[in-house]
Amino acid sequence: MSEYVLELNGITKTFPGVRALDKVNFKLKAGEIHALMGENGAGKSTFIKVITGVHAPDEGEIILNGKVVDIKNPNNAQAMGIAAIYQHGNVYPDLTVTENIFLGHEKIEKWTKRILWNEMHEDAKKLLDELGASFEPKTKMGALSVAQQQLVEIAKALSSNAKIIIMDEPTAALSRRESEELYRITEKLRDDGAAIIFISHRFEDMYRLASRVTVFRDSNYIGTWKVDEITNQNLIMAMVGREISQLFPKKQVELGEEVLRVEGFSKAGYFADISFAVHKGEIVGLTGLVGAGRSELCQTIFGIMKPDSGSLLLNGKEIKVNSPVDAMNYGIGYLPEDRQRQGLVLSWGIGENITLPILEKFSKSSGLDVKKERAYAKLLAEKVDVKANSIFTLASQLSGGNQQKVVVAKMLAADLKIIILDEPTKGVDVGAKAAMYEIMSDLASQGYAIIMISSEMPEMIGMSDRIVVMRNGRISRIINREDATQEKILEAAMSTAGKKS
Repeated sequence: MSEYVLELNGITKTFPGVRALDKVNFKLKAGEIHALMGENGAGKSTFIKVITGVHAPDEGEIILNGKVVDIKNPNNAQAMGIAAIYQHGNVYPDLTVTENIFLGHEKIEKWTKRILWNEMHEDAKKLLDELGASFEPKTKMGALSVAQQQLVEIAKALSSNAKIIIMDEPTAALSRRESEELYRITEKLRDDGAAIIFISHRFEDMYRLASRVTVFRDSNYIGTWKVDEITNQNLIMAMVGREISQLFPKKQVELGEEVLRVEGFSKAGYFADISFAVHKGEIVGLTGLVGAGRSELCQTIFGIMKPDSGSLLLNGKEIKVNSPVDAMNYGIGYLPEDRQRQGLVLSWGIGENITLPILEKFSKSSGLDVKKERAYAKLLAEKVDVKANSIFTLASQLSGGNQQKVVVAKMLAADLKIIILDEPTKGVDVGAKAAMYEIMSDLASQGYAIIMISSEMPEMIGMSDRIVVMRNGRISRIINREDATQEKILEAAMSTAGKKS
Protein backbone atom coordinates (compact mmCIF):
# COMPACT_ATOMS: atom_id res chain seq x y z
CA MET A 1 0.00 0.00 0.00
CA SER A 2 1.49 3.33 -1.08
CA GLU A 3 1.81 6.12 1.49
CA TYR A 4 0.54 8.50 -1.20
CA VAL A 5 -3.08 8.83 -2.31
CA LEU A 6 -2.02 10.69 -5.44
CA GLU A 7 1.21 10.66 -7.43
CA LEU A 8 2.03 12.44 -10.68
CA ASN A 9 5.25 11.31 -12.31
CA GLY A 10 6.85 13.00 -15.31
CA ILE A 11 3.65 14.77 -16.41
CA THR A 12 4.06 16.75 -19.64
CA LYS A 13 1.38 18.79 -21.38
CA THR A 14 1.96 20.77 -24.56
CA PHE A 15 -0.32 23.21 -26.37
CA PRO A 16 0.48 24.71 -29.78
CA GLY A 17 3.75 26.57 -29.27
CA VAL A 18 3.68 26.24 -25.46
CA ARG A 19 4.90 23.54 -23.09
CA ALA A 20 2.62 24.15 -20.12
CA LEU A 21 4.01 21.28 -18.00
CA ASP A 22 7.42 19.72 -18.50
CA LYS A 23 7.96 16.42 -16.69
CA VAL A 24 6.51 17.64 -13.39
CA ASN A 25 6.19 15.47 -10.28
CA PHE A 26 3.88 15.70 -7.29
CA LYS A 27 3.05 13.41 -4.35
CA LEU A 28 0.13 13.83 -1.95
CA LYS A 29 -0.50 11.97 1.31
CA ALA A 30 -3.86 11.22 2.94
CA GLY A 31 -4.70 13.68 5.73
CA GLU A 32 -2.17 16.18 4.40
CA ILE A 33 -2.42 19.82 3.35
CA HIS A 34 0.20 20.21 0.65
CA ALA A 35 0.90 23.73 -0.64
CA LEU A 36 1.64 24.29 -4.34
CA MET A 37 3.37 27.56 -5.14
CA GLY A 38 4.84 29.29 -8.16
CA GLU A 39 4.57 32.46 -10.19
CA ASN A 40 1.74 33.06 -12.64
CA GLY A 41 2.56 30.98 -15.70
CA ALA A 42 4.42 28.35 -13.67
CA GLY A 43 1.97 25.63 -14.77
CA LYS A 44 -0.29 25.40 -11.72
CA SER A 45 -3.57 25.87 -13.62
CA THR A 46 -2.69 23.24 -16.21
CA PHE A 47 -1.65 20.92 -13.40
CA ILE A 48 -5.12 21.25 -11.81
CA LYS A 49 -6.80 20.57 -15.14
CA VAL A 50 -4.76 17.40 -15.65
CA ILE A 51 -5.74 16.07 -12.21
CA THR A 52 -9.41 16.93 -12.73
CA GLY A 53 -9.59 15.40 -16.20
CA VAL A 54 -9.98 18.63 -18.20
CA HIS A 55 -6.68 17.95 -20.02
CA ALA A 56 -5.09 14.59 -20.77
CA PRO A 57 -1.31 14.58 -20.23
CA ASP A 58 0.95 13.94 -23.26
CA GLU A 59 3.45 12.02 -21.13
CA GLY A 60 3.76 10.67 -17.62
CA GLU A 61 1.50 8.72 -15.30
CA ILE A 62 -1.08 9.46 -12.61
CA ILE A 63 -1.23 7.02 -9.70
CA LEU A 64 -4.31 7.03 -7.46
CA ASN A 65 -4.16 4.95 -4.28
CA GLY A 66 -1.28 2.93 -5.68
CA LYS A 67 -2.84 2.22 -9.10
CA VAL A 68 -2.12 3.89 -12.42
CA VAL A 69 -5.30 5.63 -13.65
CA ASP A 70 -6.51 7.36 -16.77
CA ILE A 71 -8.65 10.37 -15.82
CA LYS A 72 -10.74 10.82 -18.95
CA ASN A 73 -12.91 13.82 -18.00
CA PRO A 74 -14.15 15.86 -14.99
CA ASN A 75 -17.00 13.43 -14.30
CA ASN A 76 -14.47 10.62 -14.24
CA ALA A 77 -12.32 12.60 -11.78
CA GLN A 78 -15.34 13.25 -9.57
CA ALA A 79 -16.17 9.53 -9.55
CA MET A 80 -12.59 8.88 -8.40
CA GLY A 81 -13.06 11.26 -5.44
CA ILE A 82 -11.24 14.30 -6.86
CA ALA A 83 -12.74 17.80 -6.60
CA ALA A 84 -11.44 21.32 -7.27
CA ILE A 85 -12.52 24.58 -5.63
CA TYR A 86 -11.55 27.62 -7.64
CA GLN A 87 -10.94 31.26 -6.66
CA HIS A 88 -13.71 32.26 -9.05
CA GLY A 89 -16.07 29.32 -8.60
CA ASN A 90 -18.39 27.97 -11.26
CA VAL A 91 -21.49 29.07 -9.40
CA TYR A 92 -25.00 29.62 -10.74
CA PRO A 93 -26.27 32.76 -8.98
CA ASP A 94 -29.95 32.27 -9.87
CA LEU A 95 -30.05 28.73 -8.48
CA THR A 96 -30.34 27.85 -4.79
CA VAL A 97 -27.49 26.62 -2.63
CA THR A 98 -28.93 23.09 -2.76
CA GLU A 99 -29.13 23.17 -6.54
CA ASN A 100 -25.52 24.34 -6.78
CA ILE A 101 -24.30 21.64 -4.39
CA PHE A 102 -26.01 18.75 -6.19
CA LEU A 103 -25.76 20.04 -9.76
CA GLY A 104 -24.77 17.10 -11.96
CA HIS A 105 -25.38 14.47 -9.29
CA GLU A 106 -28.93 15.14 -8.15
CA LYS A 107 -30.73 12.63 -5.96
CA ILE A 108 -33.38 10.97 -8.15
CA GLU A 109 -36.11 8.47 -7.23
CA LYS A 110 -35.25 5.19 -8.93
CA TRP A 111 -38.61 4.37 -10.53
CA THR A 112 -40.30 7.72 -11.11
CA LYS A 113 -37.08 9.61 -11.96
CA ARG A 114 -38.31 12.62 -10.01
CA ILE A 115 -35.83 14.78 -8.10
CA LEU A 116 -35.89 14.20 -4.33
CA TRP A 117 -35.87 17.84 -3.28
CA ASN A 118 -36.60 17.33 0.43
CA GLU A 119 -33.79 14.79 0.76
CA MET A 120 -31.37 17.09 -1.10
CA HIS A 121 -32.29 20.09 1.08
CA GLU A 122 -31.79 17.96 4.21
CA ASP A 123 -28.40 16.69 3.02
CA ALA A 124 -27.35 20.21 2.00
CA LYS A 125 -28.34 21.46 5.45
CA LYS A 126 -26.20 18.77 7.12
CA LEU A 127 -23.19 19.65 4.98
CA LEU A 128 -23.58 23.37 5.65
CA ASP A 129 -23.96 22.77 9.39
CA GLU A 130 -20.75 20.70 9.39
CA LEU A 131 -18.96 23.64 7.79
CA GLY A 132 -20.46 26.16 10.22
CA ALA A 133 -22.45 28.00 7.55
CA SER A 134 -25.03 30.56 8.69
CA PHE A 135 -27.26 30.52 5.57
CA GLU A 136 -30.02 28.17 4.46
CA PRO A 137 -29.96 25.66 1.56
CA LYS A 138 -32.82 27.42 -0.23
CA THR A 139 -30.91 30.73 -0.37
CA LYS A 140 -30.10 31.97 -3.88
CA MET A 141 -26.39 31.61 -4.61
CA GLY A 142 -26.18 35.17 -5.91
CA ALA A 143 -27.16 36.52 -2.48
CA LEU A 144 -24.03 35.05 -0.84
CA SER A 145 -20.63 36.65 -0.28
CA VAL A 146 -17.50 35.24 -1.93
CA ALA A 147 -16.56 33.47 1.33
CA GLN A 148 -20.03 31.92 1.62
CA GLN A 149 -19.94 30.79 -2.01
CA GLN A 150 -16.65 29.03 -1.28
CA LEU A 151 -18.35 27.18 1.58
CA VAL A 152 -20.94 25.97 -0.94
CA GLU A 153 -18.16 24.81 -3.26
CA ILE A 154 -16.60 22.85 -0.37
CA ALA A 155 -20.01 21.36 0.47
CA LYS A 156 -20.36 20.40 -3.20
CA ALA A 157 -17.03 18.57 -3.04
CA LEU A 158 -18.08 16.74 0.13
CA SER A 159 -21.45 15.82 -1.42
CA SER A 160 -19.61 13.85 -4.08
CA ASN A 161 -17.48 12.08 -1.42
CA ALA A 162 -14.27 13.78 -2.55
CA LYS A 163 -11.16 12.49 -0.82
CA ILE A 164 -8.73 14.70 -2.75
CA ILE A 165 -9.62 18.39 -2.73
CA ILE A 166 -7.76 21.03 -4.72
CA MET A 167 -8.16 24.62 -3.47
CA ASP A 168 -7.04 27.22 -6.01
CA GLU A 169 -6.22 30.60 -4.42
CA PRO A 170 -9.19 30.33 -2.03
CA THR A 171 -8.12 33.23 0.21
CA ALA A 172 -7.34 35.74 -2.55
CA ALA A 173 -10.67 37.59 -2.24
CA LEU A 174 -11.25 37.00 1.49
CA SER A 175 -10.80 39.25 4.50
CA ARG A 176 -8.52 38.19 7.32
CA ARG A 177 -11.49 36.96 9.38
CA GLU A 178 -12.91 35.03 6.43
CA SER A 179 -9.48 33.53 5.75
CA GLU A 180 -9.26 32.33 9.35
CA GLU A 181 -12.64 30.66 8.96
CA LEU A 182 -11.46 28.96 5.77
CA TYR A 183 -8.32 27.78 7.58
CA ARG A 184 -10.51 26.21 10.26
CA ILE A 185 -12.62 24.37 7.70
CA THR A 186 -9.58 23.23 5.73
CA GLU A 187 -7.96 21.81 8.86
CA LYS A 188 -11.21 20.01 9.71
CA LEU A 189 -11.28 18.43 6.25
CA ARG A 190 -7.69 17.30 6.76
CA ASP A 191 -8.46 15.88 10.19
CA ASP A 192 -11.38 13.97 8.66
CA GLY A 193 -8.94 12.27 6.28
CA ALA A 194 -9.12 14.40 3.13
CA ALA A 195 -5.93 15.09 1.19
CA ILE A 196 -5.74 18.75 0.18
CA ILE A 197 -3.68 20.56 -2.45
CA PHE A 198 -3.67 24.24 -1.43
CA ILE A 199 -2.55 26.62 -4.17
CA SER A 200 -1.72 30.13 -2.99
CA HIS A 201 0.51 33.14 -3.56
CA ARG A 202 0.37 33.97 0.13
CA PHE A 203 3.14 32.74 2.38
CA GLU A 204 0.87 33.09 5.42
CA ASP A 205 -1.50 30.50 3.91
CA MET A 206 1.35 28.04 3.51
CA TYR A 207 2.76 28.56 7.00
CA ARG A 208 -0.67 28.46 8.60
CA LEU A 209 -1.86 25.23 6.95
CA ALA A 210 0.66 23.16 5.01
CA SER A 211 3.11 20.53 6.18
CA ARG A 212 4.86 20.33 2.79
CA VAL A 213 5.28 22.71 -0.15
CA THR A 214 6.01 21.98 -3.81
CA VAL A 215 7.25 24.69 -6.19
CA PHE A 216 6.75 24.88 -9.96
CA ARG A 217 8.65 27.38 -12.11
CA ASP A 218 8.40 27.94 -15.86
CA SER A 219 6.34 24.72 -16.27
CA ASN A 220 8.97 22.68 -14.42
CA TYR A 221 9.00 20.88 -11.08
CA ILE A 222 11.60 22.60 -8.86
CA GLY A 223 11.29 20.66 -5.61
CA THR A 224 9.30 19.66 -2.52
CA TRP A 225 10.20 20.67 1.03
CA LYS A 226 8.82 20.39 4.53
CA VAL A 227 7.40 23.81 5.37
CA ASP A 228 9.31 24.07 8.64
CA GLU A 229 12.59 23.33 6.85
CA ILE A 230 12.60 25.98 4.10
CA THR A 231 13.26 29.70 4.57
CA ASN A 232 11.36 32.53 2.91
CA GLN A 233 14.49 33.48 0.98
CA ASN A 234 15.03 29.97 -0.38
CA LEU A 235 11.35 29.62 -1.26
CA ILE A 236 11.37 32.90 -3.18
CA MET A 237 14.52 31.84 -5.00
CA ALA A 238 12.88 28.53 -5.95
CA MET A 239 9.80 30.35 -7.26
CA VAL A 240 11.44 33.10 -9.31
CA GLY A 241 14.79 31.52 -10.20
CA ARG A 242 16.80 34.30 -8.66
CA GLU A 243 17.46 35.68 -5.22
CA ILE A 244 15.37 38.72 -4.38
CA SER A 245 17.75 40.16 -1.83
CA GLN A 246 15.61 43.27 -1.57
CA LEU A 247 11.97 42.58 -2.29
CA PHE A 248 11.10 46.22 -1.60
CA PRO A 249 13.35 48.36 -3.85
CA LYS A 250 12.38 51.66 -2.20
CA LYS A 251 14.54 54.44 -3.57
CA GLN A 252 15.52 57.32 -1.34
CA VAL A 253 13.71 60.31 -2.78
CA GLU A 254 13.96 63.87 -1.51
CA LEU A 255 10.38 64.84 -0.91
CA GLY A 256 9.09 67.93 -2.68
CA GLU A 257 6.30 70.33 -1.91
CA GLU A 258 2.91 69.27 -0.65
CA VAL A 259 0.73 68.20 -3.58
CA LEU A 260 -2.53 67.03 -2.01
CA ARG A 261 -4.08 67.70 1.39
CA VAL A 262 -7.19 66.00 2.72
CA GLU A 263 -8.74 68.17 5.41
CA GLY A 264 -11.57 67.06 7.74
CA PHE A 265 -13.02 64.57 5.25
CA SER A 266 -16.17 62.79 6.47
CA LYS A 267 -18.72 60.47 4.92
CA ALA A 268 -21.48 59.12 7.17
CA GLY A 269 -21.20 55.38 7.69
CA TYR A 270 -17.70 55.16 6.21
CA PHE A 271 -15.15 57.59 7.69
CA ALA A 272 -14.96 60.77 9.77
CA ASP A 273 -12.61 63.74 10.23
CA ILE A 274 -9.79 62.45 8.02
CA SER A 275 -6.81 64.78 7.57
CA PHE A 276 -3.42 64.01 6.00
CA ALA A 277 -1.18 65.24 3.19
CA VAL A 278 1.01 63.70 0.50
CA HIS A 279 4.07 65.35 -1.05
CA LYS A 280 5.78 65.16 -4.40
CA GLY A 281 7.87 61.97 -4.52
CA GLU A 282 6.23 60.53 -1.40
CA ILE A 283 4.51 57.17 -0.93
CA VAL A 284 1.90 57.42 1.82
CA GLY A 285 0.67 54.03 2.98
CA LEU A 286 -2.95 53.71 4.07
CA THR A 287 -3.76 50.65 6.16
CA GLY A 288 -6.12 49.27 8.80
CA LEU A 289 -8.34 46.29 9.43
CA VAL A 290 -11.12 45.36 7.01
CA GLY A 291 -13.96 47.87 7.38
CA ALA A 292 -11.66 50.70 8.50
CA GLY A 293 -12.83 52.84 5.56
CA ARG A 294 -9.61 52.97 3.52
CA SER A 295 -11.04 52.23 0.07
CA GLU A 296 -14.11 54.37 0.65
CA LEU A 297 -11.89 57.31 1.62
CA CYS A 298 -9.82 57.02 -1.55
CA GLN A 299 -12.90 56.52 -3.72
CA THR A 300 -14.22 59.77 -2.28
CA ILE A 301 -10.96 61.57 -3.04
CA PHE A 302 -11.31 60.28 -6.61
CA GLY A 303 -14.91 61.46 -6.91
CA ILE A 304 -16.68 58.08 -6.95
CA MET A 305 -18.45 59.10 -3.73
CA LYS A 306 -19.06 62.61 -2.40
CA PRO A 307 -17.98 63.65 1.12
CA ASP A 308 -20.50 65.06 3.58
CA SER A 309 -17.91 67.55 4.81
CA GLY A 310 -14.25 68.44 4.49
CA SER A 311 -12.06 69.76 1.71
CA LEU A 312 -9.37 68.77 -0.80
CA LEU A 313 -6.43 71.06 -1.48
CA LEU A 314 -4.29 70.67 -4.59
CA ASN A 315 -1.02 72.60 -4.40
CA GLY A 316 -2.54 74.66 -1.60
CA LYS A 317 -5.75 75.57 -3.43
CA GLU A 318 -9.12 74.03 -2.64
CA ILE A 319 -10.66 71.93 -5.41
CA LYS A 320 -14.07 70.33 -5.90
CA VAL A 321 -14.03 66.77 -7.17
CA ASN A 322 -17.56 65.72 -8.11
CA SER A 323 -16.66 62.81 -10.39
CA PRO A 324 -13.72 60.65 -11.52
CA VAL A 325 -13.52 62.86 -14.64
CA ASP A 326 -12.95 65.88 -12.37
CA ALA A 327 -10.29 63.93 -10.47
CA MET A 328 -8.46 62.95 -13.66
CA ASN A 329 -8.61 66.55 -14.89
CA TYR A 330 -6.95 67.63 -11.64
CA GLY A 331 -4.25 64.98 -12.14
CA ILE A 332 -5.56 62.39 -9.65
CA GLY A 333 -5.63 58.75 -10.79
CA TYR A 334 -7.04 55.67 -9.06
CA LEU A 335 -6.04 52.03 -9.53
CA PRO A 336 -8.97 49.99 -8.14
CA GLU A 337 -8.61 46.86 -6.04
CA ASP A 338 -10.72 44.84 -8.48
CA ARG A 339 -8.63 45.39 -11.62
CA GLN A 340 -10.66 42.93 -13.70
CA ARG A 341 -14.08 44.50 -13.19
CA GLN A 342 -13.15 48.13 -12.55
CA GLY A 343 -9.74 48.67 -14.14
CA LEU A 344 -9.82 46.83 -17.47
CA VAL A 345 -11.99 45.96 -20.42
CA LEU A 346 -11.00 42.30 -20.52
CA SER A 347 -12.25 41.71 -24.07
CA TRP A 348 -10.03 44.52 -25.40
CA GLY A 349 -6.35 44.39 -26.26
CA ILE A 350 -3.57 45.78 -24.08
CA GLY A 351 -3.12 48.85 -26.28
CA GLU A 352 -6.81 49.73 -26.35
CA ASN A 353 -6.96 49.57 -22.55
CA ILE A 354 -3.89 51.76 -22.10
CA THR A 355 -5.05 54.59 -24.37
CA LEU A 356 -8.72 54.52 -23.32
CA PRO A 357 -8.49 57.61 -21.01
CA ILE A 358 -6.72 59.76 -23.64
CA LEU A 359 -8.30 58.84 -26.99
CA GLU A 360 -8.90 62.52 -27.76
CA LYS A 361 -5.12 62.97 -28.02
CA PHE A 362 -5.09 60.75 -31.10
CA SER A 363 -8.16 62.13 -32.81
CA LYS A 364 -7.93 63.94 -36.13
CA SER A 365 -10.45 65.20 -38.65
CA SER A 366 -10.61 61.84 -40.44
CA GLY A 367 -10.96 59.84 -37.24
CA LEU A 368 -8.41 58.20 -34.95
CA ASP A 369 -4.67 58.24 -35.65
CA VAL A 370 -4.36 54.50 -34.99
CA LYS A 371 -0.66 54.31 -35.81
CA LYS A 372 0.22 57.03 -33.30
CA GLU A 373 -2.10 55.53 -30.68
CA ARG A 374 -0.57 52.07 -30.98
CA ALA A 375 3.00 53.42 -30.84
CA TYR A 376 2.20 55.30 -27.62
CA ALA A 377 0.50 52.25 -26.07
CA LYS A 378 3.51 50.09 -26.97
CA LEU A 379 5.86 52.64 -25.37
CA LEU A 380 3.94 52.63 -22.08
CA ALA A 381 3.50 48.83 -22.06
CA GLU A 382 7.28 48.50 -22.40
CA LYS A 383 7.83 51.13 -19.72
CA VAL A 384 6.03 49.01 -17.11
CA ASP A 385 7.36 45.75 -18.62
CA VAL A 386 4.07 44.08 -19.58
CA LYS A 387 4.86 40.50 -20.63
CA ALA A 388 2.80 39.74 -23.75
CA ASN A 389 3.24 38.84 -27.40
CA SER A 390 1.93 42.23 -28.57
CA ILE A 391 -0.30 45.15 -27.58
CA PHE A 392 -3.12 43.29 -29.37
CA THR A 393 -3.10 40.50 -26.74
CA LEU A 394 -6.42 40.54 -24.90
CA ALA A 395 -6.32 41.73 -21.30
CA SER A 396 -8.23 38.57 -20.31
CA GLN A 397 -5.30 36.43 -21.46
CA LEU A 398 -2.76 38.09 -19.16
CA SER A 399 -1.63 36.94 -15.74
CA GLY A 400 -2.82 38.93 -12.72
CA GLY A 401 0.51 40.72 -12.41
CA ASN A 402 0.54 41.77 -16.06
CA GLN A 403 -3.08 42.91 -15.86
CA GLN A 404 -2.05 45.15 -12.98
CA LYS A 405 0.81 46.57 -15.05
CA VAL A 406 -1.61 47.41 -17.87
CA VAL A 407 -3.79 49.37 -15.41
CA VAL A 408 -0.68 51.26 -14.23
CA ALA A 409 0.29 52.00 -17.86
CA LYS A 410 -3.27 53.24 -18.44
CA MET A 411 -2.82 55.67 -15.55
CA LEU A 412 0.54 56.84 -16.87
CA ALA A 413 -1.11 57.65 -20.19
CA ALA A 414 -3.07 60.39 -18.44
CA ASP A 415 -1.39 63.56 -17.18
CA LEU A 416 -1.37 62.68 -13.48
CA LYS A 417 0.31 64.13 -10.41
CA ILE A 418 -1.23 61.90 -7.73
CA ILE A 419 -1.75 58.14 -8.04
CA ILE A 420 -3.94 56.16 -5.64
CA LEU A 421 -3.15 52.43 -5.63
CA ASP A 422 -5.75 50.23 -3.92
CA GLU A 423 -4.15 46.87 -2.97
CA PRO A 424 -1.74 47.06 -5.96
CA THR A 425 -0.23 43.58 -5.43
CA LYS A 426 -3.34 41.67 -4.35
CA GLY A 427 -3.54 38.22 -5.96
CA VAL A 428 -0.19 38.37 -7.77
CA ASP A 429 2.90 36.24 -7.24
CA VAL A 430 6.12 37.28 -5.55
CA GLY A 431 7.93 38.07 -8.81
CA ALA A 432 5.07 40.31 -10.01
CA LYS A 433 5.03 42.00 -6.60
CA ALA A 434 8.74 42.86 -6.89
CA ALA A 435 8.08 44.31 -10.36
CA MET A 436 5.18 46.41 -9.06
CA TYR A 437 7.33 47.74 -6.20
CA GLU A 438 10.01 48.70 -8.73
CA ILE A 439 7.41 50.60 -10.78
CA MET A 440 6.08 52.40 -7.68
CA SER A 441 9.58 53.37 -6.59
CA ASP A 442 10.39 54.69 -10.08
CA LEU A 443 7.17 56.72 -10.16
CA ALA A 444 7.98 58.29 -6.78
CA SER A 445 11.49 59.17 -7.99
CA GLN A 446 9.90 60.89 -11.00
CA GLY A 447 7.92 63.12 -8.67
CA TYR A 448 4.54 61.40 -8.54
CA ALA A 449 2.72 61.60 -5.19
CA ILE A 450 1.41 58.12 -4.32
CA ILE A 451 -1.23 56.91 -1.87
CA MET A 452 -1.02 53.12 -1.43
CA ILE A 453 -3.75 51.11 0.28
CA SER A 454 -2.50 47.73 1.49
CA SER A 455 -3.38 45.01 3.99
CA GLU A 456 0.13 43.50 3.84
CA MET A 457 2.30 44.90 6.60
CA PRO A 458 5.71 43.97 5.08
CA GLU A 459 4.62 45.84 1.92
CA MET A 460 3.38 48.78 3.96
CA ILE A 461 6.64 49.03 5.93
CA GLY A 462 8.87 48.32 2.93
CA MET A 463 7.37 50.87 0.53
CA SER A 464 5.87 53.74 2.57
CA ASP A 465 7.49 57.01 3.61
CA ARG A 466 4.65 57.49 6.10
CA ILE A 467 1.88 55.12 7.18
CA VAL A 468 -1.64 56.35 7.94
CA VAL A 469 -3.40 53.75 10.09
CA MET A 470 -7.20 53.81 10.14
CA ARG A 471 -9.58 52.25 12.63
CA ASN A 472 -13.38 52.37 12.47
CA GLY A 473 -13.35 55.13 9.89
CA ARG A 474 -10.90 57.40 11.71
CA ILE A 475 -7.14 57.93 11.66
CA SER A 476 -5.68 56.11 14.63
CA ARG A 477 -2.06 57.00 14.03
CA ILE A 478 0.41 58.33 11.44
CA ILE A 479 3.77 56.57 11.63
CA ASN A 480 7.00 57.70 9.96
CA ARG A 481 9.00 55.15 7.95
CA GLU A 482 11.89 54.99 10.42
CA ASP A 483 9.53 54.28 13.31
CA ALA A 484 7.31 51.71 11.58
CA THR A 485 7.04 48.15 12.92
CA GLN A 486 4.36 45.52 12.49
CA GLU A 487 3.60 45.73 16.20
CA LYS A 488 3.01 49.50 16.07
CA ILE A 489 0.76 49.21 13.01
CA LEU A 490 -1.31 46.42 14.56
CA GLU A 491 -1.60 48.26 17.85
CA ALA A 492 -2.81 51.39 16.02
CA ALA A 493 -5.25 49.40 13.87
CA MET A 494 -6.81 47.82 16.95
CA SER A 495 -6.52 50.62 19.54
CA THR A 496 -8.15 53.97 20.15
CA ALA A 497 -7.83 56.85 17.69
CA GLY A 498 -5.79 59.99 17.96
CA LYS A 499 -2.13 58.97 18.28
CA LYS A 500 0.52 60.28 15.87
CA SER A 501 4.26 59.91 15.57
